[in-house]
Amino acid sequence: MNTLTLLRAMNGIHEEDVIMAGKLSFNNAKTVPVRAKRLIAFAVAAVLLLSLGVVAYATYNAVSTPQAAEKVAREQLAEWRALGLLNPNVDFEGAADAIVEIKESSGGAAWYGRLFPHSFSVRWYFGQRKYGCSLNIDTLDGKIKYAGFFAVPDEDAVPTGEIALTVGSDEETKTYYFYENYDDLLPADQTVDGFCTALAQYWGYDGFRLADKGDPVYTEDYAAHFAEVDGSTRMVDVPWDASGRTFLAVYFDGDAQQAPVYFDLMQYPGYVGLDVGISHPVG
Repeated sequence: MNTLTLLRAMNGIHEEDVIMAGKLSFNNAKTVPVRAKRLIAFAVAAVLLLSLGVVAYATYNAVSTPQAAEKVAREQLAEWRALGLLNPNVDFEGAADAIVEIKESSGGAAWYGRLFPHSFSVRWYFGQRKYGCSLNIDTLDGKIKYAGFFAVPDEDAVPTGEIALTVGSDEETKTYYFYENYDDLLPADQTVDGFCTALAQYWGYDGFRLADKGDPVYTEDYAAHFAEVDGSTRMVDVPWDASGRTFLAVYFDGDAQQAPVYFDLMQYPGYVGLDVGISHPVG
């Protein structure tokens, strides 16, 4: 039994009962095995930490059900708006359309060894809404680890391009329009520096740096898109790759895994999207 398993096993046990068990153990030192005393000592220490407000365990209790995941997701979205990571108008009407539990897993070499935490994916579908999203909420710290946001343009928005697609079983060809309503998702004046600084604050990192020539992600294709991007570039002005193959990569100081975080703005037929987080394809 490791530390995390023990903490989760203790879920629902009143702290007074654990403390009493600890007292019984140490008042009867001659009959209690050393291993058991150590286990109880850890449990007592854990309870004392909980009584002082350890965030991780308290949050785990709060994000143990789909209902709790939706509540926490709304709280985190409010924090993202306050930090300038989202346009203040980004909000989601009604209950979430889907909440899916995602087990902890290792991403392997393609993800630079990133370990993806146990999370709930909370999803609001757009279509009848202006905004939609898919958020991965970490069950331990309650933070958004990955976010995909979507926004349809206003009715009076002017298209910037179009594409003819054959869709449906009847193979009917329809024309779809592209828009650049990125400022529906982000504050129009938000810079790369400001965005990354807010993310570092949100995730608890000390700082960040953009990927450079010494990083494996910095390929010729990557440089062709992002070589001129610096901290002062507005997010909406970054030359995002419309093919969806290249994403701006950022390394955060204090990230134990030293894996890049990706984010990008994308045009889709009829809407735009913003992706942020570690659960993102590479190349």
